[in-house]
Amino acid sequence: MKNKQYLVWVIFILIAAIGFWETTKFLKPPLPKSFSIATGRSDGAYYKFAKEYKKLLKKQGITLNIVTTAGSVEALKLLNAGKVDVAFIQGGTAKKYINNKNISSLASIFYEPLWIFYNKNLGNIRYLYNFKGRKISIGENGSGTKALSSLLLKENDVSKQNTTIKYLNTEQSIKALKKGTIDALFMVVSPKSDNIKKLLSNPNVKLFSFKRALAYKQKFLYLASLILGEGTIDLKKNIPSKDITLLSATCTLVQNNKFNPELMKLLLKIAKKVHSKKNLFANEGFFPNTRFAQIPINEDAKIYLKKGDSLLEKIFPFRVAVMINRLIIFLIPLITLLLPFFKGFLPVYRWRIRYKIYKWYGNLSEIDKNIEKMKISQIEETIKKISKLEKEIKEQTNIPLSYMGEYYNLQVHIDLIIKKINDRKILLEKNNNII
Repeated sequence: MKNKQYLVWVIFILIAAIGFWETTKFLKPPLPKSFSIATGRSDGAYYKFAKEYKKLLKKQGITLNIVTTAGSVEALKLLNAGKVDVAFIQGGTAKKYINNKNISSLASIFYEPLWIFYNKNLGNIRYLYNFKGRKISIGENGSGTKALSSLLLKENDVSKQNTTIKYLNTEQSIKALKKGTIDALFMVVSPKSDNIKKLLSNPNVKLFSFKRALAYKQKFLYLASLILGEGTIDLKKNIPSKDITLLSATCTLVQNNKFNPELMKLLLKIAKKVHSKKNLFANEGFFPNTRFAQIPINEDAKIYLKKGDSLLEKIFPFRVAVMINRLIIFLIPLITLLLPFFKGFLPVYRWRIRYKIYKWYGNLSEIDKNIEKMKISQIEETIKKISKLEKEIKEQTNIPLSYMGEYYNLQVHIDLIIKKINDRKILLEKNNNII
């Protein structure tokens, strides 16, 4: 009997081992301790946000490696090549990557208006094509500013053939505009930038207002039109002195699709904390969202942005929630694999218990049938057999409680059989029927 029990446990362990092996195929990759993000230059908004991310990720035990670039175009190249995991990407710079299977967007996180400042001596510039024949700086090579500016200027027939176009970074462009060596500069920066406040306060410089913002929005779906209201920057000095219509790209978090899915959720959680606050152009909770993304949004990111943290993530710290979630994922397929085994095992187990009791009853029944025919010599032999059976029954300590009623009934029946045998013996002795 013990050998059979060992066999059952061996089969159970084998099935469990196979189940664990198969279940590992469903598990997500282990959680890395670090990842990298591409930003712009170290004096830009992307870099500042990355430092804020880094600080918050450190509290979760994750190290963020910041990689500076000339801008979104360079960052996209690094991302596509797998040299960074995530990047801040400016809208309008990713045309060639729209159908790229290596990368996907996670969320749009804040507006990045296109600011066009020009020398006031040019008069009132109403349309982009009015810059034709002028000296303009549209951002350095590899930057998102250059990519977006070039696109909009091309739509207005402004090109190298009819205009002097320079590719200076923000600081160089501002200096050149102040000196008068260029007539206008294009830059994509946050309205919080000190450079914006300085240029708006400069009496020799004007800010371009887009007259056909709706047309640009309809042609380029990743752009938005924003109104910089009169006096928004400085009420006392009334800066700007009138309402200005700006065209805005949107900064998007973009990932290499090999990026760990758990870290992706953590990054989005932190992005919510950093970018959901009210600002000059967006109400509280507007960002992060799935709007304006030029590169398609990752499906898991969509679900997270819509539903937020899971119940486990709301209750437990991030790493603990990940561990519990992995355990659940691990156990569900394993239980599914073992369920048929348990369904088969329990009836077999019940049958084994009943088989023992029925076997004992069978032996007693056979004795009971022959009591009336027994001779004295057979009676002694039968009593020894019953004593042996009774000892075997009493030694059984592994009878489940649910079967104890039948077990005790069996012992009562044994006593009855012994009594019948003794009565038979007395009767035989009384009649002197000894053989």
